[in-house]
Amino acid sequence: MSPSMPMRTAQTRSRRRLQWIVAALATVPLASASREIVLGPAGVPGGSPSVNPTVDSAFRYANVYKAAVAPIIWSQLGRVERSPALSFALSSLFVGGLSRLGSWQQRGRPHPVIIGAVGLELVAPPLLIIWQRRIRNAGTPIEESS
Repeated sequence: MSPSMPMRTAQTRSRRRLQWIVAALATVPLASASREIVLGPAGVPGGSPSVNPTVDSAFRYANVYKAAVAPIIWSQLGRVERSPALSFALSSLFVGGLSRLGSWQQRGRPHPVIIGAVGLELVAPPLLIIWQRRIRNAGTPIEESS
């Protein structure tokens, strides 16, 4: 056993953990979007069905894109450390958190569940991208399996 073998094993474990965490976290926007597509604005914690039809329509339509994030992320798990699509999907979640901050500033404090979502959107994506790059830069052996 070479001296680099334990390091590669640690890198492989780190890569596998990243895959599992990213896969699990991707279910959050999918579940949220699915509920909001079906229920409209009433599906948002603290939401209300009393919006005009145009806002309801736009809201449901936009949630289709939020739902699309999970399958994109899942499709990239086999190349988690070198996927630009994964980096872009995570970055879009971060920008979504920034847009929620803008709403908070303009419209007022949202429901506590939404505050939790903002926290997750602003903290998790940058940390996951940093982790992704660390694994890539460490030269983890490429495994195509997820």
